[in-house]
Amino acid sequence: MRVAVISPYALDIPGGVQQQVLGLVEHLRRQGQEAIAVGPAAGSGAGRADAGRSLMFPVNRSRAPIAVSPMAVRRVRAAVAGADLIHVHEPMVPLVGWAALRTGRPTVVTFHADPSPMFRAAYRWGRGLVRPFLGDVVSTAVSRTARRAVEPLGLDVLEIPNAVDVPSFRLETPRDPRRLAFVGRPDPRKGRDLLLSAWPAVRSEVPDARLVVVGGGESPPIEGVEYLGRVSETEKRAVLAGSGVFCAPNRGGESFGITVAEGMAAGCAVVASDLTAFEDVLGGTGLLFRNGDPAGLAGALTAVLADPGLRERMARGSSARVERYDWGRVIPRYAELYRQATRASGG
Repeated sequence: MRVAVISPYALDIPGGVQQQVLGLVEHLRRQGQEAIAVGPAAGSGAGRADAGRSLMFPVNRSRAPIAVSPMAVRRVRAAVAGADLIHVHEPMVPLVGWAALRTGRPTVVTFHADPSPMFRAAYRWGRGLVRPFLGDVVSTAVSRTARRAVEPLGLDVLEIPNAVDVPSFRLETPRDPRRLAFVGRPDPRKGRDLLLSAWPAVRSEVPDARLVVVGGGESPPIEGVEYLGRVSETEKRAVLAGSGVFCAPNRGGESFGITVAEGMAAGCAVVASDLTAFEDVLGGTGLLFRNGDPAGLAGALTAVLADPGLRERMARGSSARVERYDWGRVIPRYAELYRQATRASGG
């Protein structure tokens, strides 16, 4: 089967949707499928079809690299012309995904976002326009949060979670139980500033605790904090595998929590804000604090860093739970859905 997997976001810039698109294509190709990733800045080579340049635009309380040139539409149409099935991620984001809809081929769409109240209202009041715009599609969502967001559209949505390559995070490397890792863009939504504001209180209780920050942005000098900037996937895995605790202090706009699952896969105890998406991924194996509360965050981090038994119990629980998000579990679900969609269309 030839599958065209569409990303509205530039594939040369890290992001949750991009990661899922590229991972899906990689694992489909490993299974012998003729899968290609189509998106802005996809580059060339096997399994890639480039939709052109991208520009940064406000999307879902953040900024995202999307293509708005009419040339992108023509490139996408050409890339999907020979596909047996088209899989569009974030179909409501212009312009690449739009070009891949209503082609007459079997089409699966995946909703990733926990959208802003404005978009939720648009789904509710614009159902009569949005539903026909999508066409005859099979709909999926990566989580309960993402599924509930699009319920007003009247779609029959199947939940298939985001996936991580769990074995690749299980490295044989020394682990520092007093080291805390954070991975994220310097975006207020990701809560990095909240973590940094809480850190002095943590250090006052656990003086040998260390914080490693992965991701770009400003690096204010704070005792016990090391800034690594943007790193490769290999380096990120090594940081997580060598840390005792992973922190996800995100303020909102998260529908799943890929970084949370990565921390779990690496064997970290996870401390996270009490977003529904994070709670669902952790399934009771992490320690949650009230969203936006620096004192609550400091207290949770101190509790885990200062108690080796608690940290080890949390890490064991999350390591077992994260198996359900491994690509080996997720890919068969998509493969079966593709077969069903193709059969239903008469393909």
